[in-house]
Amino acid sequence: MRHDFRELKLERVTRHFAGAGGHAFAALDELTMTIRRGEFVALLGPSGCGKSTALNCIAGLLSLSGGAICLDELRIDTLPPEKRGFGMVFQNYALFPHMTVERNVGFGLRMRGVPAAEIAPRVARALALVQLGGQAAKLPGQLSGGQQQRVAIARAIVIEPPLVLMDEPLSNLDAKLRIETRAEIRRIHGELGRATIYVTHDQDEALSLADRIVVMRDGVVQQIGSPQQIYAQPANLHVARFMGYRNVLELDVAGVTGDRVELAGGPMRIVGTLRQALGSRRAAVAIRPEELVVGAPDNVANAVRGRVTGVEYGGRDSLIEVTLDGGVRLLVRSDARAARGDAIALSIPPERALVYPA
Repeated sequence: MRHDFRELKLERVTRHFAGAGGHAFAALDELTMTIRRGEFVALLGPSGCGKSTALNCIAGLLSLSGGAICLDELRIDTLPPEKRGFGMVFQNYALFPHMTVERNVGFGLRMRGVPAAEIAPRVARALALVQLGGQAAKLPGQLSGGQQQRVAIARAIVIEPPLVLMDEPLSNLDAKLRIETRAEIRRIHGELGRATIYVTHDQDEALSLADRIVVMRDGVVQQIGSPQQIYAQPANLHVARFMGYRNVLELDVAGVTGDRVELAGGPMRIVGTLRQALGSRRAAVAIRPEELVVGAPDNVANAVRGRVTGVEYGGRDSLIEVTLDGGVRLLVRSDARAARGDAIALSIPPERALVYPA
């Protein structure tokens, strides 16, 4: 498999599995996208959304039920995994416990029949790239979890693949190691200059690592975009909820002017920004806790009043639960001091209150 590829194309890639009663269901339904050389793409979504199925279809570990995968002009979905030449990093590392780090990293080269004289310098370069040059003679059991993960990455990149596939590689690490290792993954990706496809359920990982994010649900792509687009402009209510818009209120549509929508429910009236065409006179407005402004005067847009009914201290800021006069509850993330029972005023800029079909 050549290494100077331009793009990987997924065209209506579908994978069915047998369900109850012999009925087939689509774990992956017509995934279409193009991944360019040098790009870092994250497949993001909850468990069972189809992201790992998509990765395994690309790797050749699962056959397609429909569609095609092409590396430039070459169709590869009919090739076995070893002929595709991709590097794979698994969630559980999949290292051989009886082999040294050096032997683990060189395993793929030996299986490909690379001459022994060539293997040693290539393994040394891969270990240097993951900053494990002094660990070559150790066994995996003598390394920390973060070091074992870097051995797995070295094994994937030593074969000089056109594409590196990573399936939730940080899920077994503690919080501190996850942050450190994802910085290493991004650095290694930049130095390699190849493409990386990275599966995760963690929004922070996807936002910090990826050039583009593919948000999935029930095997179907919900949105493809830059981290900035996914974070600030969710395409639908599912993406909004998944990306941290924890306040979702269903209200009546009182009026629409351009992309501004006035919503009303009981004593509450709010103006938001339309993100998806409405099909009825009911709509849902989604608001991030950190977008709510504490201490707003009554004459600003979308001003509401209520009382603090809960506070979760978080260090730099707190998650404050506010119950409005009409009984609606909102979550607010703020560094403002608040205690249960306090009267509180809130507001939200209309451009940050996103409106979707209910």
